[in-house]
Amino acid sequence: MKKKWWHDKVAYQIYPKSFLDSNGDGIGDLRGIISKLDYLKDLGVDIIWLSPIYKSPFVDQGYDISDYYSIAEEFGTMEEFDELLAEAKKRNMYIIMDLVINHCSDKHEWFQKALADPDGEYADYFYFRKGKDGNPPSNYRSYFGGNCWEPVPGTDKYYFHMFAKEQPDLNWENPTLRKKLYDMINWWLEKGLAGFRIDAIINIKKDLDFPNLEPDGADGLAGCWRMVEKC
Repeated sequence: MKKKWWHDKVAYQIYPKSFLDSNGDGIGDLRGIISKLDYLKDLGVDIIWLSPIYKSPFVDQGYDISDYYSIAEEFGTMEEFDELLAEAKKRNMYIIMDLVINHCSDKHEWFQKALADPDGEYADYFYFRKGKDGNPPSNYRSYFGGNCWEPVPGTDKYYFHMFAKEQPDLNWENPTLRKKLYDMINWWLEKGLAGFRIDAIINIKKDLDFPNLEPDGADGLAGCWRMVEKC
């Protein structure tokens, strides 16, 4: 196997919210991380892996992203993020971030547009399906419990989520959506980010028929991961 740049590096994960609060508001922030770069370097850390710092309602600790191009104000500003990249580079350190692209937040502009027009262009960025005989389209249980299908108010449709209902799954079969996600990834890399840890990536491939599966619990549902395993 060809050796990659990270193969001989030491990585350290930072959960920004609880790492170091620089301004006394009770929430860790980018300025706090910057202030500890020398300390981390002395520990022998080469790569800093940041858990999500994107704009988010934080239903799932930031893994519900409402804007892929913005920093959550709780953590700081884009200028401070750029400073973090620059200061890390001075110390021959690398910054990588969590990349959450199996799903986004229900507050994301794409999903809000999809809800406004469940038959329109943005609905195909997600998985909208009609119910069956007054029931959800299929009997999948989400990773967080409960049915994977959430009804769309005022319609006969449901949308699909493998995690929280506030985290609608993105439709990777849609080439327009894929292009937008690739553009976003390249935007961060061009800023100087060294790479990503990709979250929940095994879930992006779905059986688009969403067939019912044999129930595996008293709730009459089947774990959604079983559908993924069959793909």
